[in-house]
Amino acid sequence: MINRTKRKLGKQPRDVSEKTKESVLKAAFKVFAQEGFHNAKLRDIASIAGTTHSLIRHHFGSKEDLWKAVVDYGLNMQETNILKILKSHESADPVELFREFLQSYISTIAKNPELTKILMHDNSRLSPHLDYIIERQKKLHSIVEPVFKNAQKCGYFKGFDHDSFLVYVRALVETPIATRDITNRLLKEDILSKKGIALHAERVIKFLFRKEK
Repeated sequence: MINRTKRKLGKQPRDVSEKTKESVLKAAFKVFAQEGFHNAKLRDIASIAGTTHSLIRHHFGSKEDLWKAVVDYGLNMQETNILKILKSHESADPVELFREFLQSYISTIAKNPELTKILMHDNSRLSPHLDYIIERQKKLHSIVEPVFKNAQKCGYFKGFDHDSFLVYVRALVETPIATRDITNRLLKEDILSKKGIALHAERVIKFLFRKEK
């Protein structure tokens, strides 16, 4: 007798499908960060994720599509965290609000250092990837811009426009994390430890929040 409730071959239940996609994204983070887009192989990602090459293509399409999904996944986390802070601190002092933003940003990057490495890989050459990264980050910049301008009114960041400031903040926050081995040797501490993250946030905030005389 034919089992009429039997699923079609290759189709996963929704919960299993979502878990598979999550596993693939986490594995892709590691492989793209370590190998760069051009050297990364879907079969290696599938092996780490405990799935198959064909299922990756089923869920994400091409390697190019998977790379975009990884970048979106990482940047969406940053945007979501910042929007939560803005919503819960609407009446906060603008300087304290910007401090909260920086602490959240540093914490998110520290928990997902692979994202910075992926972005750095694809900053090294002119490519459609670079164009995609720039377009995706415009949303993040637009979210932060009002907070930046309010902090300027309080006497901070006078020598910068919004975009150039965020370029330098990105370098200040992300480079020590992306070059973790060098940073740890120089500072004699693990920058991704709980203590290391707190110290990094403190140093960044102290450096940035200096009023110009």
